[in-house]
Amino acid sequence: MAVLSWVNLVLYVLQLFVNKFSSRNIGPVSRRHETLITPAPYAFSIWGLIYMFLAATVVVDCFWPSVSFYSNASNANILRSLFAVSCLMNVAWIAFFTNEYVNVATLTLVVLWLSLFALYAHIVVERRDTSFDFKRYVLSELGIIMYFAWTCATTLISFAVTAQYVANDYLSFTSYMLLLSVLAVLSLSAVIYERDVAFGLVVIWALIGIAAKSTMLEQRVEIIAMNIRACATQSAAVIAAFIVISIAHTLLASKTHFQPLQSGAPLYSDKTMQHLDYGTTTA
Repeated sequence: MAVLSWVNLVLYVLQLFVNKFSSRNIGPVSRRHETLITPAPYAFSIWGLIYMFLAATVVVDCFWPSVSFYSNASNANILRSLFAVSCLMNVAWIAFFTNEYVNVATLTLVVLWLSLFALYAHIVVERRDTSFDFKRYVLSELGIIMYFAWTCATTLISFAVTAQYVANDYLSFTSYMLLLSVLAVLSLSAVIYERDVAFGLVVIWALIGIAAKSTMLEQRVEIIAMNIRACATQSAAVIAAFIVISIAHTLLASKTHFQPLQSGAPLYSDKTMQHLDYGTTTA
């Protein structure tokens, strides 16, 4: 039984404790540094779901390690160390952000994102090499997937917070759209290439939170905010469409008689090219 499993359990409990007793301070600071891509307050209720599945990840690794996504990893202790780093960075972010060290808080989020990215990458690679295990997915992997997806959104929002802090003003529409585009691309990549529905749903939740937020700003900024809400709505719809396509493809692929369509245009397929006759140049 890995000692780091129990270390992670202790660190996770510490993270929950700090979050619980600092939550009342996060809201006021967040409102003072609100951006046009910060979701409506209700969207942050997703933390409850994330923490529930993360608790399962940690507990399973301690008491049921054979189900843990660490079990087949050759570098399991390194991965567990990365989870420990994520807990420490979460606590550090709260400490810096509530004391309004927003730039340092953004740096801690970057480190948190990197640690979760490594864990997510391991889950994705392992899923490609082994058959899908629903029990492992729900009890061990899902918490990391949801946490990473939400951290993608919060890290980009934190970049906007830092940029606004430096500029002492709201950013341009292009700047906000660049950040939203990065989030959309990350989500679509997960949905299309890894068929990761959970990742896509978390990002959709964040985008809906942005689209549903009500603002009362000066006219110039309010126009930007309205355009951002429209783009967030469109992005959420596109991701949702690809999720539906991904699910449909998975269901159809399980049917033995299902034959996927050719990826290329029929005119230029190999069989067609064999029968093409361009005539002759001889008289």
